[in-house]
Amino acid sequence: MKIAPIEFAIFCDHASVSMDGKLSMNGIFERILTKEIPVMHPMMFVVTKLILPEGDHSITFTLMQEDEVLAKSNADKKVEGKLGSHVHFWNIKNLKVEKTEPVELQILIDGKQVFVKRLPVVIVEPKGQGKKNDKKD
Repeated sequence: MKIAPIEFAIFCDHASVSMDGKLSMNGIFERILTKEIPVMHPMMFVVTKLILPEGDHSITFTLMQEDEVLAKSNADKKVEGKLGSHVHFWNIKNLKVEKTEPVELQILIDGKQVFVKRLPVVIVEPKGQGKKNDKKD
């Protein structure tokens, strides 16, 4: 049985670990809602749990939109024993999104892409601001 290297990857407004090791995430989202493009997302967290085999590993987390890198984070992890887990908190501030194409999270372990997650960008009208009736009496 092959073990998936990524147990989860979650986008949220805030994440933390308590003193007793409990993971908390607030404001989990699966798309970026905006009134217009471009938009600046003031702060988000990408929280991932990785399952890694024994050894030294280089992990790269990249947020992309088409061929443009929006943000990038790297981590090195040494695993002793057959398998180890690593929870990675990535705090991204002032993420600028200039297109309506999905934002894509790509995770590479030791240079090999092991995971992709797409975050759609959706333009919405504010409530009560729908199209007005253009009929003339």
